This record gives sequence, C-alpha cells and structure tokens, in this order.
Amino acid sequence: MAATDAETDAETVARKYIQAVGAHDEDPLDDLLDVALVAEFAGSTLDKEGWLKALHRLLPALVRNEIREVFSAGDRACVVYDFVTDTAAGAVRCVELLTVREGRIAHIELLLDRVAFGPVNEELAQRAAS
Repeated sequence: MAATDAETDAETVARKYIQAVGAHDEDPLDDLLDVALVAEFAGSTLDKEGWLKALHRLLPALVRNEIREVFSAGDRACVVYDFVTDTAAGAVRCVELLTVREGRIAHIELLLDRVAFGPVNEELAQRAAS
C-alpha cells in the first residue's frame, strides 16, 4: 500500500499520536515518531529522545487530551486540542503542527500559552520535590 493510505496519512498519524499521549500510552510513540524527529517548543529544539522524556515528565499531570480540530494538507497536520490537567491550570489549549513522512512524525512544532501552562510546571516541580 502507498505511504498515503488511510493508516499513514498525516491526519490519522497526528490523531493517533495526540490520543496515545492523552491516554498515557507511550508504547505506540516509538513507531509514530521518526528516529530523526525534530520537535520545537518555546525556542528549544529536541530530538526524539528529548521529546519522549519531555512527554513522560508531563504525564503525571495530564488527565487526557481533548482534540478540538484537525486540519491536514499533504504531509502536514495541525491538531488543536485541550491538554486537560489535574492542576490549577485545568485545560490548556495547545496546537501542534506536524509533518508526517512515511507514516511517522518527522517534525513537531508545539504552540501554547506558556503563562496558562505555568501552573502545570509549578505543580510538577512541587510533586517532584516531595
């Protein structure tokens, strides 16, 4: 089957990724993220290992991801979702711009309101300290 079939198109891969993270299911992430992944957030650039570590660090505060919209064109997808937490931040609206190649996410750009996300980081720091 072609790399653009229903299982490997950008929208399907993007949804699988956001849903897996929201469900705390880290197993499929290795297959969904390309070995040469480049992930960008707040002026930082992470490789696959760094991105997986960052996601793993956030999971204790994450209740679920609620997908609001998914837009796609060719190998690009844009996912708008609420990162629902058990912290004072509640739900934080996030946008991920993803590039999918051969059924794997090769590039991620995460956009969110860092001030709104602040209570999540504060709560995780408190939990780690206790």
